[in-house]
Amino acid sequence: MINILSIRCSLAFAPYLAESAAEFLREGALTSRVVRQGGSGLIIRSDGEVVLRHQNRQAILSREEAKHYLATLQFRSDVYDVLRMQDEVVLATIGSELLLSHPQSDLWLGRGAINSLIDAFNSDSSSKTDYNQVSLPEWLSVSSGGGRLLLSDQRTARWVLLGDDHMRELEQRLAAITVQTVAAPRLEPPTISLKGLTVHLQSAFKLAATLEDFAKTGNVTPFEEITSIYSLTASRSTEGIELKDSDHRVALTPREVRKWAALIRAELDRLNASQVERGGIRTVSAHSGDGEWILQWGDEVFLSTEALSQKLPPSSLIAGGGAIGSPVVKHAGEFLLLLTPETGACVALTDAEATNLQRR
Repeated sequence: MINILSIRCSLAFAPYLAESAAEFLREGALTSRVVRQGGSGLIIRSDGEVVLRHQNRQAILSREEAKHYLATLQFRSDVYDVLRMQDEVVLATIGSELLLSHPQSDLWLGRGAINSLIDAFNSDSSSKTDYNQVSLPEWLSVSSGGGRLLLSDQRTARWVLLGDDHMRELEQRLAAITVQTVAAPRLEPPTISLKGLTVHLQSAFKLAATLEDFAKTGNVTPFEEITSIYSLTASRSTEGIELKDSDHRVALTPREVRKWAALIRAELDRLNASQVERGGIRTVSAHSGDGEWILQWGDEVFLSTEALSQKLPPSSLIAGGGAIGSPVVKHAGEFLLLLTPETGACVALTDAEATNLQRR
């Protein structure tokens, strides 16, 4: 998945987003477009800034933010070998599966299914039916003829027609698709529980400052933070301050406000957490277990103490070897990029931010 401030969309949109961001940085404007992939739409336009709209959420990017996200988009495209082909078919190699996306739907295919598709295309099932269908998902119907392969997703009644160029690309990608293994346990960054409401570290500093200001002045500066994975709203209430996310609503009295402000600050201190804001990009770092979490608006990357002790930034793309806490790392232009292959989470740090992270 791709996270851009409040928007989370499919990796299949990466070529379009990267193309538009590059155009904006080069020309100061971009060509408005509506893109469809996987059955959903993405609106891209400019109004002095880059405006994105996807599934009722909107994100507005300044030049600095567009530069940040262009770097993460290009890095994801490199790591997952994202390729946009004829007829708006987008391919990406992701671990043990291949993402085959087109305007109507997304198909996730393993090695066996891809081999079956190649066999079906080469045998031309209009006259033969001896290719191996056992490895095909039960929801996928396949027929071929005239040098084309028709895939029909029985779950959605949507289809895609593949040609020779698509099939040759599938053949070339087989070697890069790994054999499925038991997934490693997924790490989660620490959070703070406030009367049943989960406070994510990305918003913890802002919430603590808001509570402290109310405790001192009696005034509330309302805010609403919407990210791709959570939302948090603070506003004045008759009792004091009201906090809510998508599932919970909590009211704090003036006495409780002071207590919770102190508790949040204490937890941030315990985690040795820090926050840096660069334009609209907020980076929060926090110590947890045997490493550091780096959080940027829905992208959550864990960097082990061992990986952190290595010299950064590297001069070229370095694979982390698949170990937990060893993301893929690349230095590109002004950014140090870190990506967790298992989740797709990707953060971009300036050289100064990377240096400060190592000194923590």
